[in-house]
Amino acid sequence: MALTVVQPRSFLTLVNDLWREVGAAGSGIVTTVNQTGEALRLVNWVHDAELDIQNLWVDWKWLRKTISVYTPSGTNTGIVTTSGGSISAQPTDLAEWDYKTFMILPQGSTYYVPLRVKEWQEVRHEVFDTTDQAQPSRVIVMPDNTLRWDLTPDQSYSIQVEYRSQPYDLKADADVSNIPARFANRLIVEFARMKYGWFENAQEQIGLSQLLIMGGSNDSGILTIQSLLSQLENDQLPNRKNSRLQQGNNITIGAGYGSDGDWGSFFDGGY
Repeated sequence: MALTVVQPRSFLTLVNDLWREVGAAGSGIVTTVNQTGEALRLVNWVHDAELDIQNLWVDWKWLRKTISVYTPSGTNTGIVTTSGGSISAQPTDLAEWDYKTFMILPQGSTYYVPLRVKEWQEVRHEVFDTTDQAQPSRVIVMPDNTLRWDLTPDQSYSIQVEYRSQPYDLKADADVSNIPARFANRLIVEFARMKYGWFENAQEQIGLSQLLIMGGSNDSGILTIQSLLSQLENDQLPNRKNSRLQQGNNITIGAGYGSDGDWGSFFDGGY
């Protein structure tokens, strides 16, 4: 029998996973819509748990997107979908721009160059030149996340930029989270179980969920239960690969004095 990769569980399935895990009353949840009483609480706990994880870090990899757009020509506000076009390319799922990633393609060049970025609050007292037109040297992010160019573009310039998208919102029975399924299927339920435990004052439920989310160790500090959250962070945060879950890397810190009487030879390999 061929193995298949882990598939994301639907909103309804996650709610029923929580129902089974906590031993809630009834015979299961038939839909996430128009529920009342405890069934509604189970639905809301799963919904809110998924959103809590989405908002835990601003730089989750699954929330990052890259777009290629264009400045308008002859006006200093907004972005458009095509060179010389008029259709706005402002992402509908934009949460925040990554200021370090704005790049512009100069006329006649094949290489993008960085753009300086300022927030409107930093420059709102400046007097802007709105008559001269040239290649913009900076982009200003307005309070509503729209963009203003300085100077006014004299043509339609190609722009590349990354941004953090807004989280998905679980609403319908068949909705699935965009958190990687191999982590989300279990982690969402445990976050929801903790909310259940707080509401019911069920310390055993709180303790179990916290143990699985954060991991556990013995009296010697040896990790005995892997942290579900750490596994997700290692996989989906930048520059964090195996930073919280690794073994076999031994680091030795020692103090020594260089053979020629200074610390320089120590750092150069002396002693």
